[in-house]
Amino acid sequence: MQLHIISIFLVLVIPTFGQKTTYQKLDKIVSNYEKKNLLMGSIAFSQNGNLVYAKAVAYANIDKQIKADTGTKYRIGSVSKLFTATMIMQLVAEGKLALEDSIARFFPQWPNAQEITIEHLLRHQSGIFNFGKSKNRKYKHANPQTIAEIISLFETAQVAFPPGKKVDYNNANYVVLSLIIEVLDQTSFAIALENRITKPLKLQDTHAGGPIDVSKKEAMSYSWEKRWSNNGDFYNPSLLGAGALVSTPADVNSFLQGLFNHSILPEAQLNQMLQTEEGMGLGIFTFPFYDKTAYGHSGNIDAFESLSIYFPSEKTSFSICLNANRVDFNEVLIALLSSFFNR
Repeated sequence: MQLHIISIFLVLVIPTFGQKTTYQKLDKIVSNYEKKNLLMGSIAFSQNGNLVYAKAVAYANIDKQIKADTGTKYRIGSVSKLFTATMIMQLVAEGKLALEDSIARFFPQWPNAQEITIEHLLRHQSGIFNFGKSKNRKYKHANPQTIAEIISLFETAQVAFPPGKKVDYNNANYVVLSLIIEVLDQTSFAIALENRITKPLKLQDTHAGGPIDVSKKEAMSYSWEKRWSNNGDFYNPSLLGAGALVSTPADVNSFLQGLFNHSILPEAQLNQMLQTEEGMGLGIFTFPFYDKTAYGHSGNIDAFESLSIYFPSEKTSFSICLNANRVDFNEVLIALLSSFFNR
């Protein structure tokens, strides 16, 4: 989802006739969605570390009449969890953390802290309070809490279930993992992200998000109400590595390439991440597509929709970031992937 000057070393890829036909089909699919006013956003395909296709359509900001391009940045929601899980596994590789460590090491005052492990958090099996599902309006996404308030909340909130007994997809797990990264790296999550991932991979367009900044090419999101309506900006500072990152499709593709070629994580720890239970690994999911299997994560936040996946056998990464959509997201994914893989 981004052609623009990406700073990972890229070899210029000259498309063959067959590739040109594939890219023309992709152009047609994406342009058709745009012509029918069905979505806005950006996509990117990369192979063997090279960006081979990128296209952006419609607007980054309708109100200011700013067209999207392949350098437009989007909130990627829960795709952020891939980055957070990778940083946690880097700490494991460095011997600073173990999957079996209990969170009592960091938060001894929390209920069940002694029984909750790092792996429980990564697999959404901790049972900690899910503030995203709270009926208390105070904890709804549009009423963001500070980190201090979130920590205080966990100290007093009731545990939902014994650790390891079930899976409950819960942003709170990755908020806690983000805090653990801050403790061990003795810096903010944003700086840890820079030091551990974006600087080593030379990612220019990926960072911890704040209020949407149009001057930095960040897109606004829109919902359909007979026309596209601006959703506003519900920046939530407490989400951290659960869903607060901003990026572009090409940048996330480069991250996935760096992850799977062991540039930022040893093979042993990557293999641990990929050990799945019912399709869920450590911060990563499996995505079957016909005879192929991809690994990655999806995201949805404030009407931004995203998916970033990597096909190891094909050494192919695909990312899509939408800031407006009124069709079935899965339909869009199938159309694009089917075209790329000639299915």
